[in-house]
Amino acid sequence: MAKKVRTKSLFSSTPKEHIRQLVNWMSQGVYEKEQIIAVALLCAVAGENMFLLGPPGTAKSMVASRLKMVFKGGKSFDYLMSRFSTPDEIFGPISISRLKNDDRYERLTAGYLPEADVVFLDEIWKAGPSIQNTLLTVINEHIFHNGGQIMHTPMKVLIAASNELPAKDEGLEALWDRFLVRMVSNCIESDSSFFKMIKGSGVELSELSESLYITNELYSSWQNESKSVGIHDSVVDAIKNIRKSLAALEKEDGNKLRYYISDRRWRKAFRLMQTSAYLNGRRDINLSDYLLLVHSFWNEVECIPNIINAITSSISDITVRQLNKIDKLIRQAMTTQSQRPQPSPFGLNIEHNNFAEYDYFYYLVENYPGGEVYFSKWDYTSLNSNPRDGIMFFETKKKKNVIHALIPSKPFDSTANNVANLKKVRLQKCPNGVIIDGTPYAFRLKGDRQQASQVSFDNLPIYQRIPLIQDLFKTCVEEWEKSVASNWTDCDNIFLSPNDLALVNKMLKDVSEQIKTIEVKLNNVVMMLK
Repeated sequence: MAKKVRTKSLFSSTPKEHIRQLVNWMSQGVYEKEQIIAVALLCAVAGENMFLLGPPGTAKSMVASRLKMVFKGGKSFDYLMSRFSTPDEIFGPISISRLKNDDRYERLTAGYLPEADVVFLDEIWKAGPSIQNTLLTVINEHIFHNGGQIMHTPMKVLIAASNELPAKDEGLEALWDRFLVRMVSNCIESDSSFFKMIKGSGVELSELSESLYITNELYSSWQNESKSVGIHDSVVDAIKNIRKSLAALEKEDGNKLRYYISDRRWRKAFRLMQTSAYLNGRRDINLSDYLLLVHSFWNEVECIPNIINAITSSISDITVRQLNKIDKLIRQAMTTQSQRPQPSPFGLNIEHNNFAEYDYFYYLVENYPGGEVYFSKWDYTSLNSNPRDGIMFFETKKKKNVIHALIPSKPFDSTANNVANLKKVRLQKCPNGVIIDGTPYAFRLKGDRQQASQVSFDNLPIYQRIPLIQDLFKTCVEEWEKSVASNWTDCDNIFLSPNDLALVNKMLKDVSEQIKTIEVKLNNVVMMLK
């Protein structure tokens, strides 16, 4: 079990308890916006930016105004953009006195974006090129060029909003890519919440407890400690899967960049997941943190269903592929068994084989752990699927290890045959080779003097295949159940919504049904063999 993360003794509560209380405080009198508020707080701690898509009157600006209040001494800046907005309105007016007296072109930034901790820009896509270019520098490097001096901006998060996405072919792609988290803010859906809202007389926020303020010291502590968070192997596998899925979607979409995720965006996404894991009290990123990427990787609204499907599928992809393979093995085993020719009544293999012959009388057993071993060509024809006794010995005259099948009516004379190191073995016939003491081995084929592998799985008789399939199935299910237990059982990620968890539950249900189906098939095969 992962160790719980606690802040240094200087701070009174765990990060998770602290964030949960802040989200509850910020959500007073607000309905169905708890996740947006929580994720906005996550973005602020991670130092990432957020875009809210939605119609007017859906509490988008409220998120930023309340977020500012949780930072001790925090400053905010909010502005409604238009086609006629100027840089002076965003970054501050030019200081006439400094220009006149000192010949310095500087802005008066107090009360404007360069000195704000939390920034909210409504209708951001209406900003002109001069504002956009300056914003890119502020977002990328957290610096503002004010005349001849460079200001380091304290901005923790920029929240932008609009009821539309950026127009294509207008040079907005770079700015759009800087918003790591993208969420949809809709009107209230639940009837009960809706009537509570319209009947309410407005809520005055209760006073925030002094201990809940995020001070600069606490903020720095959270940021620094979260950078040491690792990543679980299950998340690594999921990321590998989603990268392949997104590449396939992009290719299928005609390379329109609707499913393209830049390396910079991936790096920022990793930082977001680290922060989520830390604030949830974990030392490693797990799949619940990874699920947050459904709010990061879409570029157009119509792409959201495909992104959701790709991310949820990537979580179970390895298990599903293993289950599909096991299902195929079961079907192949039954098909091969029904099509395999039956042995002759005398147990002789009358089919021609492609085995390489040695000294006219022997086949070479491949990969035998005791070294090169030769099997009697004539004895092989007497074997069948029923185990029987045999002997292995070192033939001193020919200086090689040899295996013979024992003939019940004819005892083996070790003295007459010049043998040493005699030992008894159990022999059984299998396609392309022989089973020695329960382990299948292939004979070397004609024209192949290199070492060959052991008898392939496909060539084993069904009664030997099924136990192997059962072991594969058991291991697959155990690994899946372990992953579910560590990531989703009692999942309490404070940044996930019930809708997010519903996506996971559907995926878990689909995998569970597939497991049950294969289990029934496997049990039926076992019953048929009894």
